[in-house]
Amino acid sequence: MPPTGLALPLWCQALAWAGAAAVLARAAPTLRAHVRAADADALRVLLVAAAALAGMRWFNTAALQGVMLHFLGATIATLMFGAGTACWTMAAVSLSGVLLGAAWQGWAVDFLVTGALPVAVTALASRAALRWAPRNIFVYVMLNAFAAAALAMAASMLAKAAVTAWAGGRTVEAYLAATPLLMFAEAFFAGTVMALVVVYRPHWCASFDDRDYLWPKAPM
Repeated sequence: MPPTGLALPLWCQALAWAGAAAVLARAAPTLRAHVRAADADALRVLLVAAAALAGMRWFNTAALQGVMLHFLGATIATLMFGAGTACWTMAAVSLSGVLLGAAWQGWAVDFLVTGALPVAVTALASRAALRWAPRNIFVYVMLNAFAAAALAMAASMLAKAAVTAWAGGRTVEAYLAATPLLMFAEAFFAGTVMALVVVYRPHWCASFDDRDYLWPKAPM
């Protein structure tokens, strides 16, 4: 039985594996292009970031009765490497969760709920900010990082609550109660990391172009 004490039907697990495989297959060309275009320094950044996000799975609430709470890091991966590469990064993070006993309902469901879904939410939020918000570094950090991370965490937590409710679990209220707190924590974590990255190492961030966000073309 999974660490959460909630067992999904086998057909649901099979659908999750099929969905995860489809997401990774769609993202595979982007990952290959990213790796081919990257130099040694960029590959080192990708590997270190993936290891750091995987290591964050040590800090989770697996010991609590039926509740699995932890930071995601999906927004950081999406902004730094792009959605396709971020999906593969988060798949590796979910695999580390399996090895650490901190994966929610196994690798496939964990990846979809804590990886693919937050990556998609972050990508949509960033696209909306790029289209409708003025382009400057303050807007980038506040919308693309802080706001997107909060929305990504909310989507992941509400998905856990919905699946738990559908499967007849008893921890729906715990996920709902923890959602606002983790939204703020994830937003602060991702926003702080991305603020440091775009200030000190902007070339590490695929979604940040200083010609767009630093040149005085748009008013604050």
